[in-house]
Amino acid sequence: MSPKSGLMYSFAAIAAVSIIAQADEVAAASTHVVRAGDTLWSISQTHNVSVAQLKASNNLSSDRLAIGQTLKLSGSAPSTLKPAATTAMPGPGTVTTANLNMRLAAGTSHKVLITIPKGKTLSPIQTSGAWTKVSYGGKTGWVHNGYLTTASVKPATPSTMAPTTATTSKTTANLNLRASKSTNSSVLVTIPKGKSVTVLNIEGSWSHVKYGTKTGFVANTYLTKAASTPSQPVAPSKPAIKEESINQSYVTTANLNVRQGPGIGYALVTNIPNGTTVKATKQSGTWVYVTYNGKSGYVSTGYLKQTTTAPSAPVTPNAGDGGAGNESFDYVVNTPSLNVRASASTSSAVIGSVTAGQTLRVVQTSNGWHQIYIGNTTGFVAASYVKAVPKGSTTAPSGSSDGLAKSLAAIAVAKKYVGTPYIWASSNPANGGFDCSGLIYYAYNQAGYSVPRTNVATYWSGSYFGTQLSKTFVPKAGDLVFFENTYTAGPSHMGIMIDSDTFIHAGTYGLGYNTISKEPYWKSRVIGYKRP
Repeated sequence: MSPKSGLMYSFAAIAAVSIIAQADEVAAASTHVVRAGDTLWSISQTHNVSVAQLKASNNLSSDRLAIGQTLKLSGSAPSTLKPAATTAMPGPGTVTTANLNMRLAAGTSHKVLITIPKGKTLSPIQTSGAWTKVSYGGKTGWVHNGYLTTASVKPATPSTMAPTTATTSKTTANLNLRASKSTNSSVLVTIPKGKSVTVLNIEGSWSHVKYGTKTGFVANTYLTKAASTPSQPVAPSKPAIKEESINQSYVTTANLNVRQGPGIGYALVTNIPNGTTVKATKQSGTWVYVTYNGKSGYVSTGYLKQTTTAPSAPVTPNAGDGGAGNESFDYVVNTPSLNVRASASTSSAVIGSVTAGQTLRVVQTSNGWHQIYIGNTTGFVAASYVKAVPKGSTTAPSGSSDGLAKSLAAIAVAKKYVGTPYIWASSNPANGGFDCSGLIYYAYNQAGYSVPRTNVATYWSGSYFGTQLSKTFVPKAGDLVFFENTYTAGPSHMGIMIDSDTFIHAGTYGLGYNTISKEPYWKSRVIGYKRP
């Protein structure tokens, strides 16, 4: 759970940003009219201009904006730190033009890992909007493109191969022909709606076209499909990059070309619309292999936003059975807390615990030990602390049956909003998404609990949702999991367990799933659980 720096409006919608970005290409305006959901940060990302420059150009003393307010997109740059006069697209041999912060993720709200001195040469790993992922000083993180420029070295031969036969498309709106592939570049001419242009090449979300005597770049969004298919470009030699298997879901952030190989010189296979969720199974450098509508190929990660991977089906909660060859009995814990061990010995490692009144699913009994199911594995408990009772005679602790039903209902509520964005301070889907504690407040109140809207630290330390349970506790569906030291020190993030290992939560990349045992970031930050 990370607050977004400079957000005066907490209800910014991704769809609104996308529409505004497209409108800029049609209108060719040098100004921007503030709309509902806009922030200085979202406007800066849309128009490739820094927040500081926006504030300086418009004499803003705060981050507050008013709907309908007109902002100039260019003007005198701030005097504190001046970017390079000409900003090159990140590439091999990229050099810093100022002392530059490397951050944990793409955004000024994220933690600074190290400050890279001016004039250092970096090797880009991946680009995402106005940010580039690099390695320096043994650390890997993200830097802003505004303070990078290309080193004075001979550039590599471009891999883009122009088609041997040009194609013709028509404009679907009054469309700016620009000098380069950027909404910041100069407008050569505005092409009227319905005019034919000659498409010389397609490069990502831009097309290199000729209109009349002028040649430049236009956004693909406002072109019809080509009237004829160009001859296939010659595929470049296979890059010497190790390909590895992955299992990761992404959402496209633009209309995205799928190619036969990991590079823009390969032939086109199909096009994936903006906002589509795809699953990647292989990665080669900054390209991943996906399948869409039955067609497979490679797409650039520069136009993908990572999402959490949905888990496999939750493990069915242990209903309890006789086990040990006797289906007439239930096995019930008869002590306040009982350790579950890796083997049938008091000297073996403790892998979890069970509590008084809990019904166990016994696999077998031998030499004073029960082997039981715990989560997705098995462990051993001392039989002397477990009593066998006739099946069906056990009664659940007061309120526990109702509590479980409400907790499962809360999970169902949360699952309805998987994929919605992270919205700082939001506890209602009407705002477009949630923050982590806001999701808990909404889901559990919808499920029948009555809890106040507060923060993670208070939910953890207060009496809400029961007592604190240690991180060695083995949770089940409906339990709450708490994490510390995420965006700030102490209890700072929470989610709902949907089985013993997987939880659903509102995180940086939106509402989705993560698995504790498979992800060191989450595993190292668990502080404990609560059972509502």
